[in-house]
Amino acid sequence: MLADRVVDLGTAPYWFTVIAALVVIVPLVHARVRAFAIAGVDLGFACLCAGAAGAPFVLALIALAYALVALSGRSRIAAGAAGAVGLALFVAHKLPAIELPSGARGALAAIGFSYVALRAVELVRAVAERRHPPPRLDELIAYLIPFHMLAAGPIQAYDDFRAQPAVPAPLAFADALDGMDRIARGLFKKFVIAQAVHDVLLTGFAARGPYFVLEVQAYYVWVYLDFSAYSDIAVGIGRLLGRATPENFANPLAARNITEFWERWHISLSLFIRRNLFIPIQLALGRKTDGAHPLATACVAIAIAFLACGLWHGISLRFLAWGALHAVALIATNVYRHRLLARLGRKGVKAYLARPVIRVIATALTFELIAFSLVVVVYP
Repeated sequence: MLADRVVDLGTAPYWFTVIAALVVIVPLVHARVRAFAIAGVDLGFACLCAGAAGAPFVLALIALAYALVALSGRSRIAAGAAGAVGLALFVAHKLPAIELPSGARGALAAIGFSYVALRAVELVRAVAERRHPPPRLDELIAYLIPFHMLAAGPIQAYDDFRAQPAVPAPLAFADALDGMDRIARGLFKKFVIAQAVHDVLLTGFAARGPYFVLEVQAYYVWVYLDFSAYSDIAVGIGRLLGRATPENFANPLAARNITEFWERWHISLSLFIRRNLFIPIQLALGRKTDGAHPLATACVAIAIAFLACGLWHGISLRFLAWGALHAVALIATNVYRHRLLARLGRKGVKAYLARPVIRVIATALTFELIAFSLVVVVYP
C-alpha cells in the first residue's frame, strides 16, 4: 500500500543529502537565501534520484507546473486545464502499458508523482480560490518535491506550508535531540523490526491453511512498521531543518473502527480526501437536496471519495475493490453510529463505547478488516 516509494533510505546519496541540507540550510537566516537553498537541495536530490535520463524531465515537469499554477490564478478554465494535465500525467504514470519518452517514467517514479499530484491539487485549489497568490519558483519546488518527504509521502496542506515562518526559530538543543531520536526510531523500526517481520513471517502468501491467516496479520503489521518508519524519519529530518512535516500515523493498529483507523493511518492522505473530495462532494449534494438527507449524502460522498482513493493507489480492479471495501465499511460504521445514537442517545452511546469488552471486540474486528483488505491487493 505504499505508492511510489522509490527513494531508498539505505543508500548513501540520501544521507549525504540530509547532511548537506543540515550544513547548508540550518545556519541561513536570510529568508530568500534560505528559500533558494531549500529549493536547490530539493531539486538537486530529485534530479539525482531520476538519473541522467530522467533529470531533464524533472526540470520540465517543474517548469510546466510553475506555468500551470500561475495560469490557475487567472481563471477557472486555466485551473481546469492544469487539473486535466495533471490527471493525464497521473494515469500515464500509473499504467505501464502507456508509452512514455525514455526517462520520463523513471522521473515520475523518482519524485513519487502519486504524492506530488495530490500536492499539486492542493496548490492549484489554493491559487484558483484566491486563498494564496501563485508561488515563486523556489516555493513551488519546496512544496511539490521536498526531498525528505519523497520516500514517506506526507501530503502537506498548502495552507500549512504557507503558514510556516520563512526562517524558523533557532534549533534548540532539546528539539535537535528529539529530531535525531525520531530518525533513530524510524531506522530501527524499518531495518530491524520490520525487516525481521518480513524475513521471518512473510512468504508472499505462498503458505496455505492456518499459516495463511497468521501471515495476513503479519503482513498488516509489516506494512505499518515499514511505512510509519519512513514517516518517522521524514518528521525527524523536518524537525532538524525547521521544515514543517505532517505526522502520518497515530497507532492505527489500536483503532476501534474504520473511521478511527483513517484518523490514525496515513493521516495526511485522510485529511486530503476530507478537504478535497468528501467535504466538497457532501456540500454539493447537500445543496441539491436542500440538506434533507444528510446521512445519505455523507454515504455517497464516502463511496466516491474512497473509490477514488483506491484508484489513486493503483489503477486496477484490485485497488478499486480495496477502495470499495473501505467505502462499504465506512458507510456501515456511519449508519451504525447514527442508529446507535438515535436509540441510546449521547449518554447511552458514551457508556456503551466505554465498556472494555466492546472496545476489545471492536478493535479486533477492525484489525482483521484492515488486514484482510490488504490481501485483496497483494494476494498472488
